[in-house]
Amino acid sequence: MKHAVLPTPRGAAPVGRVSELTPAERAAVTYLRMALSGGGAAVAEDFALLLGPQDGAEAHAAFTRLARALSERPRTFPHHAPGCTCYGGDESAFAQLLSAAAAGDEEAAMGFALHLFSGRPPLGLLGAAARAGLALTHMAGMLSAPRPLH
Repeated sequence: MKHAVLPTPRGAAPVGRVSELTPAERAAVTYLRMALSGGGAAVAEDFALLLGPQDGAEAHAAFTRLARALSERPRTFPHHAPGCTCYGGDESAFAQLLSAAAAGDEEAAMGFALHLFSGRPPLGLLGAAARAGLALTHMAGMLSAPRPLH
């Protein structure tokens, strides 16, 4: 029996290159892919390394809450492999959710949350998105800052 080839889920359709994202958006997509592909321990390690044990654990808990909510929603969250150079529409919406929430733009953040969760985002989602988004912005800033050579 020949099986029909199922089309790629629409949310996974490539919409851009990872290199086009801001450093914080790139981190959001990369860490989300890692978390959803079994690399959660490495994500936690990076958060702790860059933010310190306590702040890293709190930021990672917020990020993990978001990743878990995406993995438990009725519609499967389509994502690209961790090393893929392009990103899909749903990954873009996730990165934009974190960016908008971190910037305090609740209206835009809610728009992305409504898209990702089919009109029913989990309670407290925007708070977790703001915490994770601010952490990723800080982490990206730390990594892009010039470092003294001596």
